[in-house]
Amino acid sequence: MRKSIVTCIVITFMLIPLGAGAAGFDGSAPLLCSLTRAFECHEDNGCIAALVTDLNLPRFFKIDVTQKKVTGVKEGGRTTDIQNVREVDGKLILQGAEDAVENVRDGIGWTVAVMEDSGNLVLTGSGDDVGFTVFGACIPQ
Repeated sequence: MRKSIVTCIVITFMLIPLGAGAAGFDGSAPLLCSLTRAFECHEDNGCIAALVTDLNLPRFFKIDVTQKKVTGVKEGGRTTDIQNVREVDGKLILQGAEDAVENVRDGIGWTVAVMEDSGNLVLTGSGDDVGFTVFGACIPQ
């Protein structure tokens, strides 16, 4: 009997951090995110695996929903504005658009979906005849 009470107490304390951490993925706290797997897709050739760095994406970045900013972690990291924020079906959805080089047709629209129960994320982007799908994860700061 005593052993099962101790087991219940241990399990309860193990679950508390999981619940507390999940609340941080709703945008109420800044997130530190890492991109892990990427795919580049073209209409003619289909999709191929790509390195995050080959896509000119930061490996680590911060999301600050209250400031509506996404910023690369490295010194001098780029910052982009979050133009739309919504919570849909347990996901924090962020959207924006970027024009990387002025007078070059390289603009891209992007969406980040952060799963509020796990912190996993999916980043999608689309531009001229190209699409990107990138997977990663975030932790609350």
